[in-house]
Amino acid sequence: MPDVSLIQALDLNQAKNGSIVGIVVCVAVILLVLRFISSLVVRLVLSVVFAALGVVIYSQRASLVDCADKVSNAVSADGVAGEVSCTFFGRDVTISLNSPSPAG
Repeated sequence: MPDVSLIQALDLNQAKNGSIVGIVVCVAVILLVLRFISSLVVRLVLSVVFAALGVVIYSQRASLVDCADKVSNAVSADGVAGEVSCTFFGRDVTISLNSPSPAG
């Protein structure tokens, strides 16, 4: 069996689903911080950090979806099939061109 790391084996749907999970975790942590941390400064700092992390995750997801849509449009015009990669947090994500990319 070939040695493949988790990041190298990531595909488009896994990256999209993982980013949604990351955003939900960030929101949950913010809510927990606001509920259980009593110091206003710590609440503010942790809330800003996790909100920024959520925004970065969302922007990476949007960038990945845009890349997949561009690839899909280019393939439908050229009729070429195969695999193309886009980046997600600096890592290549393989997009199979045999099936249409879901919107979202």
